[in-house]
Amino acid sequence: MQRYRAMAAMFAGIAITGVAITDIVRAGSLVQTAALAAAAPIQFADVTVSAGIAQPHTGTYFITGQAWGDVDNDGWIDLYLTTAQGANTLYRNRGDGTFAVSAYADQVALADRDSGGVTFVDFDNDGWLDLLVLNDGHDVLLRNTGSGFIDVTASVGLDAHQGRGESAAWADFNRDGYLDLYIVNWFDEDESNPNRQDRLYLNQQGKSFIDVSTVLDPVIMSRPGFAAVFVDFDRDSDQDLYVVNDKLFGNVLWRNDGPGCGVWCFTDVSAITGAQRPAYAMGVAVADYDLDSDYDLYFSSIGESILLQNQLDQGQPAFIDVAADTGVFTTAVSWGTFFADFDNDGHEDLYLATANADPAQSDRLYHNLGQGQFADVSVASGASNPSTTIGAAYADYDGDGRMDFVAGNFNQGYRLYRNISESADQHWLSVDVEAAGRFDAAAVGTEVVLYLDDGANIRRHRHLGSSIGGNHQPALHFGLGQRLVTQLEVIWPDGSKQTHEVTANNTSLTYRYSPEQAIFSDGFEAATMQ
Repeated sequence: MQRYRAMAAMFAGIAITGVAITDIVRAGSLVQTAALAAAAPIQFADVTVSAGIAQPHTGTYFITGQAWGDVDNDGWIDLYLTTAQGANTLYRNRGDGTFAVSAYADQVALADRDSGGVTFVDFDNDGWLDLLVLNDGHDVLLRNTGSGFIDVTASVGLDAHQGRGESAAWADFNRDGYLDLYIVNWFDEDESNPNRQDRLYLNQQGKSFIDVSTVLDPVIMSRPGFAAVFVDFDRDSDQDLYVVNDKLFGNVLWRNDGPGCGVWCFTDVSAITGAQRPAYAMGVAVADYDLDSDYDLYFSSIGESILLQNQLDQGQPAFIDVAADTGVFTTAVSWGTFFADFDNDGHEDLYLATANADPAQSDRLYHNLGQGQFADVSVASGASNPSTTIGAAYADYDGDGRMDFVAGNFNQGYRLYRNISESADQHWLSVDVEAAGRFDAAAVGTEVVLYLDDGANIRRHRHLGSSIGGNHQPALHFGLGQRLVTQLEVIWPDGSKQTHEVTANNTSLTYRYSPEQAIFSDGFEAATMQ
């Protein structure tokens, strides 16, 4: 809490000098909230207790870890939560809206570690989700054998470095079929500590990891980072890397330029694209919020929040800050964040975790109205959590076609919010992708585009890691409103495409890539209803 108080005091001047802007933004938000309260487009219920979630969070390690993944392959997504002091907990989804402590819980508790961020990942492509837990010290990789978890940290080469791990991001940046790893470390006052540097690891066919951090600038990697995400921002069919950094050091966008440069070529394009945007950056979210077919970036900070609109569709690989213009600006101390279509209207809404008990600045939920505008429905929706919320991650844990989420409250515990929005007339589609041979098993980096009967299209991107300290559900969720899908296109991580006719709504589909099929075999159908 000492760090939070220091940050709040540091930015007291900003709140004063920017009072006119703040008052305008806040007044506008309250008017929007009042106008939308009657319609209540999005509604959440706190079901933490009734769902069986009881994970505390204690300690001074300023991060919460929350990750969704189906660890037992029973079709229901499970949940792992961390604490800085004490035992972490793996919850098994019972499939009836409730959770039970997993039979494997003791194997992944790590009660002797100060745990932070976490991700579920199938690093060895064996069909079972493994677990990476970041710690204040040495990180831990737990391999899922199908009948339990075993610690493989040392055997795969991830035990050499120790830092203050906040978040992890995964993608197959070199296209060898295995997911590579970027770990974000944060540092406090001691800027001379060599352990503060982030790390980039190359996956060696699921058997080991090689530290290839030297392909990036070690000075830039030594900034105090909080979160990262791999995303193809320039639409050239490879995975670029965006890292958000604290303390006004500036964020970094590494453009993936392919083979060479010793191991692989990445170019820092932060300054020339406008993605650098110095702030006290903490959480990051990515989505095509304005439906112009490129991916935009939103990140949290202190005294401001930033929405970087990607200008690729407008003809240039650059970003401009449109947070104030679109209605998603706040002066609250903010942390984890993500986009998700909570009311299934086809437009992704925006959630922002904050460390503020003031109802006007507690956790924010911005309803995407389309046409590039958002309305603050935080209080009316029931998502306004007055605690010090750090992390948050979404999943449709009960399978009803409405996106739910879990929020991590520092030094308190976790809350599970069930989406109870009245959207019976709104269509939706959940799309999962799998791969064998050519890509990693989860096909991270795949895009799915839905073409609708009104001529519009909606694009989603599968990424692993973002927000802060965790991961969301892997399946891509599409709200459709009252429209119907005419065609679905899967764009695999190498840019190859497959198109499919779709006649169903309000269901889950899985598309599997097979290496026996031609890369550009449009029309190859491999969908299975779930």
